[in-house]
Amino acid sequence: MKKILSFIGIAAVLAMASNVSFAQNASKEQDARLMEIADSLHKVMFTIDTHVDSAEYLNHPDNKGYSVTKGQVTFPKMKAGGLDACFFAIYVGQGKLDPVSSQKAVDYGFRELRLFKEYMKKHESECAQAWCADDFWPLKKQGKSIVMFTLENGYVIGKDINNLRKFYNEGCRAMTLTHNYNNDICDGSRDSVEHWRGLSPFGRAVVDSLNYLGMIVDVSHVTRASLLDAVAYSKAPCVATHSGVWNIKNHPRNLRDDEIKAIAAKGGLIQIGSGRFFLSWRPKTEVSVKNFVDHVEYVKNLVGVEHVGIGTDFDGGGGMNGLEDSSQMKNITVEMLRRGWTHEDIKLFWGENLLRVLRIVEQKGKELQGR
Repeated sequence: MKKILSFIGIAAVLAMASNVSFAQNASKEQDARLMEIADSLHKVMFTIDTHVDSAEYLNHPDNKGYSVTKGQVTFPKMKAGGLDACFFAIYVGQGKLDPVSSQKAVDYGFRELRLFKEYMKKHESECAQAWCADDFWPLKKQGKSIVMFTLENGYVIGKDINNLRKFYNEGCRAMTLTHNYNNDICDGSRDSVEHWRGLSPFGRAVVDSLNYLGMIVDVSHVTRASLLDAVAYSKAPCVATHSGVWNIKNHPRNLRDDEIKAIAAKGGLIQIGSGRFFLSWRPKTEVSVKNFVDHVEYVKNLVGVEHVGIGTDFDGGGGMNGLEDSSQMKNITVEMLRRGWTHEDIKLFWGENLLRVLRIVEQKGKELQGR
């Protein structure tokens, strides 16, 4: 009897192992099928990442003082990941607000922009600069990895609003109003004191100028009061180019429901960042693409798929399991397909939303200029 029971036990264990193996094989087959679909989608849709800090690293690859992972975005990696375009940020850290310090920030910004253009010239067979929304699709058809320049931190224009036009003339098409700390434009989300409690008088002039030039007002990194003021004051839709959802993770950089709704009500976008600090309190080793898509779906369910996209913050703290760099972007599409997203909604998320908003911003600029 004991031998019979032992045999039955062994058979049960073998059956369970067989079922686990079958389930694992079935899962692998499903993943392979979903990746095939993702591959086909990335060939025919337009894909944009609205915030990468890669220009700093590509300009200064030998710098040993970086505090975050670097090298996450290169033109070959973009190709491998089916990523057509990135908004490459010219980042300037927040410094003192005296005239001398402000001018140093201006000079630094122009120097970094010039250096990256020199880098692009060395790789002109791989990449090209987009100057407006209509440039994107033709450049994709040419097989180019696409660069659109943005400014991260309005501190980069110093105290002279005319510098904004100079950056525009170089191809910068969006500007983050500040970076974590208060500046002459508005308050930053990680400062200890709110000085302006919204836009400053200079900040309103800056938003007016951004609207007039046809540049995107980027409200990532600002305080709640500054965001709501900027969104209400702007004549064009605003974009949070790399943020997350406060109700999933209570982080100063993430957006509360009223902020998300305000941006969407004016036709703008919430672009979800990929850094663990945006997504979860769990250790970085436990944060995956699933956590990222949770944030995306929260925004989708709250205000609609027309108001959400991606801004990874690669080379600025972004990245997670399954999305360590820009060669793995299709893993997001696979996760969306697994959750039942339609192809049309995936296309909106990846690029159609951003191209629509960019065209609206450009058109508003033409209207304000009387063109």
